[in-house]
Amino acid sequence: MARVLLVNPPSPHRAVLRDYACGDSTKADYYWAPIDLLVLSGRLTAHHDVAVLDASALRLVPALALERAVASRPDVVFALTSDITLATDQAFLSALKEQTGAAIFGLGDVATYTPVEALVRAPAFDGFVHSFAEPCIEALADGHRAGLTGVVLRDTAPSPPARSREPFRYPMPRHDLFPWAHYRLPFSARAGSTSVLSGFGCPYRCTFCASAALAWRPRPIDDLLAELERVRALGIPDVYLRDFTFGPTRARAEQVARAIEQAAPGLPWSAECRVDVLTPKLLERMRRGGCDVILVGLESGSDAVSERLGKPLDPAHARSVLTAARRLGVRVCAHFVLGTPGERRSDLIATLRLATSLPIDYVSVNLYSPRAGSALATGAGAGPSAGGQIAGRDVSRVVSSYADVGAAELAWWYRAAVLGFYLRPAQLARVVSVTPATTLLRQGLGALRLLFELHRED
Repeated sequence: MARVLLVNPPSPHRAVLRDYACGDSTKADYYWAPIDLLVLSGRLTAHHDVAVLDASALRLVPALALERAVASRPDVVFALTSDITLATDQAFLSALKEQTGAAIFGLGDVATYTPVEALVRAPAFDGFVHSFAEPCIEALADGHRAGLTGVVLRDTAPSPPARSREPFRYPMPRHDLFPWAHYRLPFSARAGSTSVLSGFGCPYRCTFCASAALAWRPRPIDDLLAELERVRALGIPDVYLRDFTFGPTRARAEQVARAIEQAAPGLPWSAECRVDVLTPKLLERMRRGGCDVILVGLESGSDAVSERLGKPLDPAHARSVLTAARRLGVRVCAHFVLGTPGERRSDLIATLRLATSLPIDYVSVNLYSPRAGSALATGAGAGPSAGGQIAGRDVSRVVSSYADVGAAELAWWYRAAVLGFYLRPAQLARVVSVTPATTLLRQGLGALRLLFELHRED
């Protein structure tokens, strides 16, 4: 039996969300439970002594985080990392390896898309695992290295990820080991939350997103419901369904929503949704099952840009769905992306007009950066790379325009989009009416701070 440490390293500056092959800093005062480490906690607990250190959620300085990590005396470490934190993660994990001699394996965007190059950049890692779904996880914890798939080990030839089409089933995660009281969802007044999956990966092929590298696999409904019952028994008050897309088909979304309604009614949950999957009827069932907030990627108000992003939008359907959500009391956060390749000033204006014309409660505006593994970064039809360059830019904080406007102008449009949406009198009144006061203050101050932290790369 090995001593296994699951670690989310301390974040530099703003808290960084490293989980599920993404790496972005938070825009305000929120932080959700890392699904990678949760799944690993379930898979490894039966045969190993598992400890968890989420230094980012606990806001630990590196020295204190290192002290706590060393105290667990790990034989094996599975660590989250990301392109935007790889240098600081390397420094932290190098010190941990020096003091413990532990084998260290990484998960995150660099592990999924550019593991060979990341091994060169970060010598503290002994290897990178393609995703938390890989069957090699248990073997690595057991000390085996030969003949594994889904992992890139130092000084060995890269192995491809496993391509299972089976349902994604895994043992019960150890939510009790995680500091769930320190996790908080963006629009909730409830202190404490956790992340749960109803399916793994994504079947869609949006050109700006790299999630298609993780093939979609449904999770058995009985697994999901058993975990939700466990979450409720632990007293965790909020759940984030950490699927890339809730559903992701209408039939599957209906099945999951019906099951939650029957087995865990009233447990508040949030989910990322596609507008073209949602219907007013589906939203009614989701609401009856406890759905509190939906996050929808509208991306752009320009038809041309939406087509290039592989995510065309039907404004009439979107309006119907979002109007139904408001009627049902489901709050809506809409995601938009600015600065995509070929985007013109008229396209940016169209996005701002769309954002202010629909019945949505909150917006989350992202700055485009080419994500390794995405079609826009690697060429249409290209898959994840074992090497090459990583973009290395934080879509929450770094302005580096690939559009037909410069970075300075794009920063202006970013601020105009955020402030122009929220500072309308009717919208201010709406946000105040549907957002708990403590949440409004905490998130509002965080968002305003971000507007002054934008870093421009021309």
